Amino acid sequence: MPKPTTFDGYSDHYTVDCERVLVTLLRGLGPWKDSIYLVGGLTPRYLVAARPPDVPEHAGTLDVDVVIDIQLLTNIEAYHTLEANLKKMGFERAENERGQKLSWRWQTRTEHGARIVLDLLTDSLDLRGGRVQPLPTKGSISALNIPHSSIVADMHQQIDIQAELLGGNGVATETIRYADLVAFTCLKSFAFEERNERKDAHDLIYCIEHAPENSARAAQMFRDARAGTHQAVVDKAMAILRKRFAGDEGVEGYLKDGPVSAARFELGDSDEPELRDAGILRQREVSDLIEQLLAGIDPTQ
Repeated sequence: MPKPTTFDGYSDHYTVDCERVLVTLLRGLGPWKDSIYLVGGLTPRYLVAARPPDVPEHAGTLDVDVVIDIQLLTNIEAYHTLEANLKKMGFERAENERGQKLSWRWQTRTEHGARIVLDLLTDSLDLRGGRVQPLPTKGSISALNIPHSSIVADMHQQIDIQAELLGGNGVATETIRYADLVAFTCLKSFAFEERNERKDAHDLIYCIEHAPENSARAAQMFRDARAGTHQAVVDKAMAILRKRFAGDEGVEGYLKDGPVSAARFELGDSDEPELRDAGILRQREVSDLIEQLLAGIDPTQ
């Protein structure tokens, strides 16, 4: 099912349900939980700690995406319980558009009928992406290969979240490990380049714009990452940001597809003059934000 293309297709209630699903997942995974890192549209909820009216509202999410560190799993004796644990928690395999059950996508429903999708992701040596990677477990469970997603194992933050477990099983507190600003920006850049979804542009811009790190601190975080083992990944993400959001000799940045995607997701596709003008202003803000970040990371470019 395609994701909504505008902000009004999302709701905070659904996002809260996604958080409950994540806490339920971690509560039931036993030793597996230390190999799980949150990426995707739920991450901005933790990267940006402030809430309206201090910051604009984030769209939220309709699903939960987690990266699994396979290398860590090889040292876990209880790894074989993963599929059984998922089923015990009320998850079942999701189906694709052809009705085929997927081994890496699972789903569950909340008490009021909301369907929440859980995607299991990993990073294999096959950089073409899109392939399914079997997990070291009994059964036929797997994870979708997302190139470079292992960056989150080195570049993440964590927070303790308290939420009501699904199924009326009480309130629990779990530690959520989630992509930090650099890892999230990189992975969202790759996602936007790959699938050209407006929501990815919104997620990416929202976190850069409203994360507690100021522009100077954010640029320093990227410079530090470039000085380490993830230089190639960060440089690839920067190239995408420059191509999709920043001006060049051929066109001003605000006219590129990145700023247009972010603005149209947030404001809609209306042709009314007032909204059209607001959209252009937003496109300029988005492009300027990325250009300033890129200049802070590498002033020579």
